[in-house]
Amino acid sequence: MTDDELAVRLKELTDEPAPPMVLDLDRARRDGGRRRRLRTVTVVAGCAAVVIAGGLTAATLTRAPAPDAPIAAPPPPPVVSVAPPPTDDPLVAKASFGWLPGAFTGVEYGVGAHGDYSLAIGRGDLAPMIWLAVYDKEPPLDRLNQTGGHAVSVPARIGDRTGYWVTTNAEDPLNGGDAYLRWPTGDGRWAELHGYYLDFPDVQRSLVRVADEVTFANKPVPLPLHVSSLPPGFHLSEGQLWRRPDQDGRPWTLQLYYSVNGADVVIEVAPPGGTPSKTNDAVCVTKNGLKACVRVDRPAAAGLDAIGGPQGLLDRITLLGPDEKNWTTHVIG
Repeated sequence: MTDDELAVRLKELTDEPAPPMVLDLDRARRDGGRRRRLRTVTVVAGCAAVVIAGGLTAATLTRAPAPDAPIAAPPPPPVVSVAPPPTDDPLVAKASFGWLPGAFTGVEYGVGAHGDYSLAIGRGDLAPMIWLAVYDKEPPLDRLNQTGGHAVSVPARIGDRTGYWVTTNAEDPLNGGDAYLRWPTGDGRWAELHGYYLDFPDVQRSLVRVADEVTFANKPVPLPLHVSSLPPGFHLSEGQLWRRPDQDGRPWTLQLYYSVNGADVVIEVAPPGGTPSKTNDAVCVTKNGLKACVRVDRPAAAGLDAIGGPQGLLDRITLLGPDEKNWTTHVIG
């Protein structure tokens, strides 16, 4: 699949009135984002530690052998409390970049059933990308189960923690340019960087620095709208802030997918122009330099009649303008 085909797949995702997320983001970025074949890799099984106990003997003294001392269990990882995410911002990042190479021009964010992530992205047809994700526990070495079961790990030092590269070849930690770097966060969770199209010098050292300067905390992402309230029963299923001007001609696009009574409600905000989403089944308004649309696949099931249907929901949205300094983290309520 080419990058253009990937863009089409992701675009179709936002335009279909059926369940909004029918695309596995991991798979999309594997199949369309890399344009390179998967390789066969090797799984490394864990190793077992053997403890040998010995005793002292003396020529002039005979003693009964002492019982083996119990083997101390390794201490559990420290538990560091993480502040719960705010409830008035639908887009909250679990981790944030502190430093990025100059090739990167923006950061995208995504949340939902298909994974929470921050994505550093550059410009161009083959834009450099570094995905940042946080897992509650250490993932399997070959977590995508599509490398033939032959992944190997190569140790890496991230600050004062020991992590590792995941690769198909122990002599190539960067995995042929499709790099994976993992490390423990210090609170029992694990973080992962996944980078490709990294066309700048000293990629390996740069990725280690990126990892070392990541911060782990729930951080609400400023957004370009305020919603006075959502009707009862609305549940966020997916949210994403995209920055793909080379694909759709717009500097950014915000999409929030809600589920209510089995119906799907999509709120989209972007600057006017570029490649528009399909809006023949949506109600839209252009105001304060931005365009907002509300699309509902099954209005009767969504139960919006009490507030005036999709137009009533749109009327609850205040657009904050294209200047990101004016965006808010107090999005709802």
